[in-house]
Amino acid sequence: MGKRHPIIFALGIVITIASCKPDITGPIPFPDCNYSSGNRDFTWRTDSVAVFSSTLGGIWAFADDDAYVMGRLWKVEDGERRFFAGLHWNGSEWSGDIHGSIENDIRHYSNDLTGDKSFMVSVGLYDLNNPKAGLAEFDNRTKKWMGFQYQTIGGLRSVWTDGKGFFMATGDNGMTYTKDGYTADWVYALAPTDYQLAKISGITKNEIYIHAFKYTQLSEPLNQLWKLHNGEWIKLMDSLIPSGLPIHVPEAEGNITDLAAFRCNRTDSLNLYLTGWESFRFESLGQTLSFEKHNLKNDDLPLWAMRQSAWQISVFSPNDIWIRAARYQIWHWNGMDYRKIEPSPTWPYGQLWGSTIRMHRGASGKVWMLLETNRQEYSVVQGTP
Repeated sequence: MGKRHPIIFALGIVITIASCKPDITGPIPFPDCNYSSGNRDFTWRTDSVAVFSSTLGGIWAFADDDAYVMGRLWKVEDGERRFFAGLHWNGSEWSGDIHGSIENDIRHYSNDLTGDKSFMVSVGLYDLNNPKAGLAEFDNRTKKWMGFQYQTIGGLRSVWTDGKGFFMATGDNGMTYTKDGYTADWVYALAPTDYQLAKISGITKNEIYIHAFKYTQLSEPLNQLWKLHNGEWIKLMDSLIPSGLPIHVPEAEGNITDLAAFRCNRTDSLNLYLTGWESFRFESLGQTLSFEKHNLKNDDLPLWAMRQSAWQISVFSPNDIWIRAARYQIWHWNGMDYRKIEPSPTWPYGQLWGSTIRMHRGASGKVWMLLETNRQEYSVVQGTP
């Protein structure tokens, strides 16, 4: 049985944005749970976007010729290093024209971003010497940013949307910021843990899963897994005190790196994925807290045999899963097998770098990856179907 905690709300922070409502996403994909094999046939393109001391937060594409990379980006132009809070892709090149400045509009350094057809939210921090939470909204119809700086100590690390105007951001010390509606206020709340809420993955605004961790000086990182269901926090896993909780992964509890959730509406079955030193899929029905554990190495995911930890996972369907690791390890599951994806024959495969930072798939099926393509050189990799 999971441990349950009431959610603790603080006063909402009032914001004002354009009153018109952006387009929302369409019908839920795969309503009958008939999952076709995920595509592996792409034409690849790689563009260098940043160099040493950069941190890339995330990538979002409104269209194949309209995408944004956010973060703390340093580029060398005409022999000089220049700083950018983000870059925009116009279909032919990346430029610093993102329709706003970090000082007046964006007001934070991005750690992650997400969006829908016409609205995007970037989250992160400001004041690098004394980090505090910050975020910004971007309306792609008006090309306007609205940034917010809060006094909450720490940074925001992850953000998720249901595609219908609900956004939730999570971060350090158990902080959350939630916005329920495009014109709604951002509301601050604390989770019942002081861990960093590092990754959020949702099914609906009433069913959200969060991976939390804390570094210690005496042991491996401590990991927790939470479910937020109808405003109630339910602890699913705790590597420090595992007894009595629904999910237990002693093989990997000191090295959990990412989380993804996917539910089939017709069968009401949940697939919950955890990656790390070993990677797992947990299956359950409905809202029950009884899970069946499946180790992905049994599907021949080779990372464990290679003694490599999986770092990130993107689940577009149970038959379209991308798992990434360092050394240019990009593995794709299409429902039948894992295949290593090698977008470029010139990459130095096997080197210590080569980690994928973020991945996004647009409405057309085009995929975008942020990758450390050379040591301390960062690129956007586009895969056009």
